[in-house]
Amino acid sequence: MRLLLIISFIVAQSVGFAQEQSLTISTDKESIMIGEQMEFKVTLKGASGDTMVLPLIEDTIISEIEVINRSKVDTSFEGTQLEQRILSQTYTITSFDSGFFPITPRVALINGEEIESNPLLIAVQTLEIDTSKGIVDIMEIEDVPFSFKEWFQENWTWIAISLVALAIITFIALKLSKQKPKEVPEIIVPVRPAHEIALERLEQLKEEKLWQAGKIKQYYSELSDILREYIEFRLTLPAMEQTTDEIITGLRHKPELSEESISKVKQLLFLSDLVKFAKENPVGNENEINFSIVENFIAETTPKQENKEEDV
Repeated sequence: MRLLLIISFIVAQSVGFAQEQSLTISTDKESIMIGEQMEFKVTLKGASGDTMVLPLIEDTIISEIEVINRSKVDTSFEGTQLEQRILSQTYTITSFDSGFFPITPRVALINGEEIESNPLLIAVQTLEIDTSKGIVDIMEIEDVPFSFKEWFQENWTWIAISLVALAIITFIALKLSKQKPKEVPEIIVPVRPAHEIALERLEQLKEEKLWQAGKIKQYYSELSDILREYIEFRLTLPAMEQTTDEIITGLRHKPELSEESISKVKQLLFLSDLVKFAKENPVGNENEINFSIVENFIAETTPKQENKEEDV
């Protein structure tokens, strides 16, 4: 009977542990001096079968906190049945501003659902001033007479290089001015609907079978490019030049888009960034699901009139 109770307790603990989902941010020091470095660690816990995406942190945590270096994403497992998967990534950060800087909760994804971390406060201190020595006057500015001879001796090589460069540029300009410009024929590019171009590129991507061949990074790079180009042409947003956060902000200003569609686009773009920068490796049918996200978004945003013409 005692053995049965012990086994039941262990099983209950294992089940409860497997269901734990959390996102934690922490530092290895309570405070730093200006210019000093510290470690900023992000830890995401979930079940071993969950689809987990760490927060995307680029060049800064906030405007006052800079990212100097980042580690690779580390994966580990816990529990008697290895039912708990833990993703962690460590950033080396610093600051050149003094004060107390609050870090708002970061956001990760577990099975497409957002999960927030704890907030954090980072303290950056200035150098202490030794007041025991008293106040010292500022030294007066010393006047140094200008010597053209010394200046010329120090800079004659740059003067010579500048004169030679100027002569070469003048020669090329005179040579080109005497040549008649060639007539360039005007090329008229046929205008095609954005959804036609995007669906055609999706079909080509499907035929390439990149993720089936293990080329995950290339697959998500092309898939996200197709989506970004479609958003740029169809919704007139400069998506090819924007970050994921900027694209999502722009989409939220489009009243014709549902929050569900925007959330799925956000999920795909964040995952593509992680595959590219953090070497995330989606498994199972995730690749097909993300392909369908792009297909469905194109179908939902294609103008109804064009849909009717295609049906005819």
